[in-house]
Amino acid sequence: MLVSTNWLKEWIDFGLDVQELSKRLTMAGLEVVSILPVDPCGEEIVVGQVQEVKPHPRRDNLKICLVNVNQSSLLQIVCGAPNAVAGRKYPIALIGSTIGDQEIQKLLIHGELSSGVLCSESEIGLGETSDQLMELDSIAPVGSPIDDYLGLPDYVLDIELTPNRADCLSIGGVANEVAILTGSESKPSPIPSIPATTSNQIPVEVETFEDCPAYCGRLIENIRADAKTPDWMQEKLRRVGLRSIHPVVDITNYVMMELGQPMHAFDTEIFNSSAIIVRRSRNGEKLTLLDGEVLELGEGVLLIADRDGPIGLAGVMGGESSGIKPETQNIFLEAAFFSPQAIRRSVSKFGKHTDASHRFERGVNPYGQARAIERATDLIQEITGGVPGPLQEIRDNAWLPKRKTCVVRESRIARVLGLTIPHDRISSILSAVNKEVTAVEGGWNVLPHDYRFDLEEEHDQIEEVARIYGYDKIPSSISFSSDDFFRGISESTIKESTVRNSLHSQGYYEAITYSFVDPKLQGKLNPKSYAKPLANPLAENLSVMRTSLWPGLISAFLVNYRRNHERVRLYEVGRVFLPKEEVNMLSGLSYGMFAPRQWGMEERQIDFFDVKGDLMKLFDLTGKADQVEFVVEQHDGLHPGCSAVIYLDQNKCGVVGQIHPEVLAEFRVEESVFAFEIEFEVFTERNLNQYSSISRYPPIVRDISILVSAELPISEISNAIKDSAGEILENLTLFDVYSGVGIDLETKSIAYRLTYRLHTRTLTDVEVDSSLAYILNILGKQFDAQLRA
Repeated sequence: MLVSTNWLKEWIDFGLDVQELSKRLTMAGLEVVSILPVDPCGEEIVVGQVQEVKPHPRRDNLKICLVNVNQSSLLQIVCGAPNAVAGRKYPIALIGSTIGDQEIQKLLIHGELSSGVLCSESEIGLGETSDQLMELDSIAPVGSPIDDYLGLPDYVLDIELTPNRADCLSIGGVANEVAILTGSESKPSPIPSIPATTSNQIPVEVETFEDCPAYCGRLIENIRADAKTPDWMQEKLRRVGLRSIHPVVDITNYVMMELGQPMHAFDTEIFNSSAIIVRRSRNGEKLTLLDGEVLELGEGVLLIADRDGPIGLAGVMGGESSGIKPETQNIFLEAAFFSPQAIRRSVSKFGKHTDASHRFERGVNPYGQARAIERATDLIQEITGGVPGPLQEIRDNAWLPKRKTCVVRESRIARVLGLTIPHDRISSILSAVNKEVTAVEGGWNVLPHDYRFDLEEEHDQIEEVARIYGYDKIPSSISFSSDDFFRGISESTIKESTVRNSLHSQGYYEAITYSFVDPKLQGKLNPKSYAKPLANPLAENLSVMRTSLWPGLISAFLVNYRRNHERVRLYEVGRVFLPKEEVNMLSGLSYGMFAPRQWGMEERQIDFFDVKGDLMKLFDLTGKADQVEFVVEQHDGLHPGCSAVIYLDQNKCGVVGQIHPEVLAEFRVEESVFAFEIEFEVFTERNLNQYSSISRYPPIVRDISILVSAELPISEISNAIKDSAGEILENLTLFDVYSGVGIDLETKSIAYRLTYRLHTRTLTDVEVDSSLAYILNILGKQFDAQLRA
């Protein structure tokens, strides 16, 4: 939302410089992301009127203009602009002024003296157009500085509004907010009630009050086709990011920016003006929009139509068949309250996001339509003339948003904010923010304004008190007065921050992605899981709830990959939405180099075992790392030869592996990308270390090397050794896995170190050798293992 401070000053005298105003707004939640200065042109650039135009005697493409700037004599200026016409007014840069870096001086141009410059918009910094002169209104005072005429200098505030503050999507809305913050009074210009001077009107029919509970309109006939948008309006619109199109269109845009009510104007000569109908679309209907795009509407889209068919996409964009043209003389003005849900459906279906839909989606004042029509009518009569018909208003209050009262407790404010705000100060804040405030025992009964959809419950009102009082005045210290402040925290509890910090220490960055994802991508990663569809998706590729965090992480990875990042480590903690439950999951994604480029380490790509190692460090937090098993199992979405299911204490808790190349091929990714996903509940509790005395007796160590099938999982061999060794085995360590020269291609060599020890006595070689022989016998029977020489 762009706000001109000069325009804002017309509504409220806030008495602050632009920096302080920006600070106040930002601290109140209306973040000012930038301050754009609109620099003055300078005292030596004035309004001039061309009195006479003569051809240049030596150059056919140049003209000699005699210009009145309210001095004792006319100035002679040589000009090449095609629109330099006698009788019209333009900005004139006098001798001694500066345009850009150039100082204006008297010059001989092909033998003719030029004592100034007739200026275009770009030359004085007011636009990009430079191919013709900037034409000023006939009422512009000759000789007056352009700065005074156009209201310069100025500042434009770029305010980034949160979706709940639709009430500030207008100059009037921001003025109300500034009034609350500064204690000033907003003084909008009075809007007269325009009497009808003709009984002519177009009948309006609303078929779906659910989608359009309030609709206002007015027929205005015989406007001047040669009318021009006045300079003051063009300049105001330019500063808030809108270009001048046509006087009627400019007026509707002006009223929208001023009051926050989107409007539309139809040319009644183009469509069937026997009726305006607000209805939903039917199968087979089409609509050509003002931008030329043809929409296949389907069924259920909110439309503005006539007897012959659609003429506009309600609340979004008008149709080409009813658009305002230069020759338009008769118009129908529209202002309505459209259901935000209905507008969101249209925007989502067709991807058409406009200034009007942006406001309707968030909610406009349900009772501001007639006021907007009156304001626009007043401006139209002033600028283009015209004969207004009666104001038509259709309203079904049953479907309009209803504001309800709530009780705000003073004790609750003190408890939530952690400080005591004076009673009178709270009362004044609530009175400034709300429509009605009544004191009751222990607090206040408040009724919000019609346009404050974000104020519903007591906590909303408390947030308003904190916001207006000042977040910076709320102490950050913690009160220790409560007896139950220090609550017992078990040593077995793992904080979520501990898990995150562990991942951060391993080079992972946190990603936060949407809970709704692309159904196609999710279908490839998890085809067997049902994904809940959204009733009103933001876009086709965000239309189902996620059953895995992987689609969001892959999308985040692709952003980095396409920007040539060589090493990507991402993780996310979030909920997935399964058919019968929601589960909190921890997911991660790894790609690229094992470590950043450095001289002391050979470069290599990350592999499955690197990711497995990252996970084992996480499981170390739980004290259950010895209970974790990675079992080779195929998983949809992962490479069948490089994936494993994770079991903790024989319960399945997650999966890890390489994302299937076919999934990534669609995005032109040929390198290996690894991902994991684990139930986060696994990392909420830890097994505490138990004290155990160190044995006084010496250990006996034996190393064995065996040959087994290359396909055999090592975890199965390790479990078999532990089960058959008995209580005398203190520790089992895998220290070598080898395949290659010297052994069969279908086998691998595995080497273990077995440490034997008891706490009660010294073991004998006979006992250890007997245990080792038994282990080798079991391995031979179960896995056809052979002792390697």
